[in-house]
Amino acid sequence: MQTILQSYQKQAGFIIVLWMIGMLISAEVLMSLPMITLLLMAIFEWDGNSFGFRKKLKHNWQQLTKDKTWLIATIPFLLVVFTAPFSNEDLNYLWERIRIKIPFLVLPFAFISIPQFSKKSYYNLLYIFLILTSLCSLGVLFNYLSNFEEINILISQGQAIPTPCNHIRFSLMVAYSIIIGVYLFFKQHHFKFRWEKWCLGGLALFLFIFIHVLAVRSGLAVFYLASSILIFRYIFLSKKYVLGGWLIIGLLSAPFIAYHTIPSIKTKIAYMKYDYFQSRNQDAGRGYSDSERIMSLQMASNIIKEHSFLGVGAGDLKHEMQQQYAQHYPDIPREEQKMPHNEYISILAGTGIIGLFFFLIFCVYPIIHNKNYQEPLFFAFLLILLFSFLVENTIENALGVALCTLFLLLGLNTNQK
Repeated sequence: MQTILQSYQKQAGFIIVLWMIGMLISAEVLMSLPMITLLLMAIFEWDGNSFGFRKKLKHNWQQLTKDKTWLIATIPFLLVVFTAPFSNEDLNYLWERIRIKIPFLVLPFAFISIPQFSKKSYYNLLYIFLILTSLCSLGVLFNYLSNFEEINILISQGQAIPTPCNHIRFSLMVAYSIIIGVYLFFKQHHFKFRWEKWCLGGLALFLFIFIHVLAVRSGLAVFYLASSILIFRYIFLSKKYVLGGWLIIGLLSAPFIAYHTIPSIKTKIAYMKYDYFQSRNQDAGRGYSDSERIMSLQMASNIIKEHSFLGVGAGDLKHEMQQQYAQHYPDIPREEQKMPHNEYISILAGTGIIGLFFFLIFCVYPIIHNKNYQEPLFFAFLLILLFSFLVENTIENALGVALCTLFLLLGLNTNQK
């Protein structure tokens, strides 16, 4: 029996690695197939002689229904379903929301069915993710240096350095990988050799430089915010004030050094200044990245004022945004109209105050449950995720959902008591 469980965990670990690869290269098949496979493995088993329902199927289901954390993880999906009766204007968008967020419904059962990962196994999976992210980042950096002038011109026009997947979600993965590398370096974690810790440190340093070259503001913002909290947490717990002070000085000085030494981030900041001044003219940001974001939040705020309690329905949010644009900016074509670049605002506009209340439970409860804030890597991911919600509608596409569900549920599996 123990051998079967160990085999189940190893197979699940291999599937999770494929999932990571799928996220990094934006291969939807490599994101969706691992999810489906883990769910099927939670329901069925092959013991070498016969195929049938998993013997612990009923037990695992009971565990799911008893543990509030796993049930709370389903909230993003349930918010879409419960507001479906209000979503009558755009059924295609409603079904798209349901399809994208269904992993929040089915994957908690898949992960609670996997035998609990040990800390070493958990760290090994994150170690692999760090390596994969570093390889992808190396490819992005090589492409940037090979096309230096052309890509810098794109950056000066508000575009991003080309990445193998959505540049914003990619920057979040890079931010998390840096923290993984630093933590595992100090833990002296290794697959086989103790000198591997220097590889971990080197990868973390490379990604720290790379995230500034990438110059995606969302990724930089969440990295610095999450790192600041983790450093203050470290100082408070360890009482190492001198080392903590140097870490803070290093963190504060890094952006200034990057600005004067890395062309891409200097170009990005110059564009931000230009965008800001352009947003103040009569065109109000037409065609400018930051200004369009602000405009999208203004349109969402109009919806919130009219539908504050229950929202317009998650499936009708796109239609209502289009109506707001038609009323206030009729000259902006639909293909240029943006959805709210803030997950909390999106939830509030789509599901109202009640929906936002439950969504905040989804955000906060995994941190305090079982004192998960004491687990640095899990806590770090949750910080990155919650901060990203302030500047992006992170889980409104398949890649964002894959990123959120993987590291949220993997952390819950490892840290369950």
